Amino acid sequence: MQSTEHISHEIEIKINLGSFANYLKLVGYLGQIVQEDRHINGFFDTDDRALASHGWALRVRADGKRGYITAKSISIQTGAATIRQEIEAQIRLEDALEILNLYKDIRSIHAMPVDFLRDALGDKPVKKLIQFENTRQLKNYRIHDVDYLFEIDTTLFSDGCVDYELEVELPDVSKVQIVEKELEMLFDQLRIPFVKQTESKFSRALQRAGIHPVSR
Repeated sequence: MQSTEHISHEIEIKINLGSFANYLKLVGYLGQIVQEDRHINGFFDTDDRALASHGWALRVRADGKRGYITAKSISIQTGAATIRQEIEAQIRLEDALEILNLYKDIRSIHAMPVDFLRDALGDKPVKKLIQFENTRQLKNYRIHDVDYLFEIDTTLFSDGCVDYELEVELPDVSKVQIVEKELEMLFDQLRIPFVKQTESKFSRALQRAGIHPVSR
């Protein structure tokens, strides 16, 4: 049984750290972590990629304590920030792991993202397209008297390649330019190239696996 579910707009700035050396510079500068999480992420769609053709992705995540099902819309770029709609529900960790391991049909879960799936796809069966693992370090960083939570990700893809990136979630679009400018100054100070990450982890995982994108 899910304990929470909601519809929201996710506003994030994502920066490609480029290398393990740059990752070490950033985590070393930011200091003490607030929390470290390990995620297993699986993405699902129909054989004919019906969800992708309508601009959506369906993710199941297990983080060691909880499970989540999330429907994510295609992103819109605003400056350095990506904006997308999210429909998310928390589920039991056991259910998330059984779905990821293909022991349980995702349609058997009663949650808002699955209802959305049924509305969008009808009775079409879904399958797991791709899975990858991510380690996330959470660190606080203050910008103009506002505390932001920096999420520093190490993502291991199915081909063995690793990406490093920084994600900063924003409360609204009015903060994009302020935070982007401060991040540019921070990266310049640390001598890390400021490279915006415009592709999602899901998109990069598909590329790594040789799965072609869907035209809408």
